[in-house]
Amino acid sequence: MKLLFPLLILAQATVFADGGSIQMRQEAGDLVITVFTSPTPLSVGPADISLLLQKRDGLEPVLDADVSLLLVYPGSNIELHVHPTREQARNKLLYAAPMMLSKAGKWGISVTVARKGKALIAAGTLEVAPPTDRTLSLAGFLAFPPIMIGLFVVRERLLRRASRRQA
Repeated sequence: MKLLFPLLILAQATVFADGGSIQMRQEAGDLVITVFTSPTPLSVGPADISLLLQKRDGLEPVLDADVSLLLVYPGSNIELHVHPTREQARNKLLYAAPMMLSKAGKWGISVTVARKGKALIAAGTLEVAPPTDRTLSLAGFLAFPPIMIGLFVVRERLLRRASRRQA
């Protein structure tokens, strides 16, 4: 029971929240467009890009827009076109789309929002890190069983010594 609290503190580092981190926030026309990415930090491989659309006055969420997203890797012909939807998002206030990022570096991002006959565009950049080494992130999970077995063996030896002293 004494080990439960420290283990919970260590385990919290591996818990991920929904939504990711904010990469861009811009005002375009009568909307505020916020772009979230996950994983954090954004790295080469599978990624989730989510957008929150809000009315500029009052910041109420906009749920009736047609959104398209274009990511361009500069100096190459790599372009990723996706249409984020609310159906793909866990949080139904967001528009989300899964993507596969193939290169590290700065990607250009362009968000086009079509709503009520108007098209609004917000543009910026995303910094994509090199792929992470998954071995290090699994080290805690791999080390846990041997550590627990070792602690159990030490405990049993201490209990045997204590019982021999009492006898």
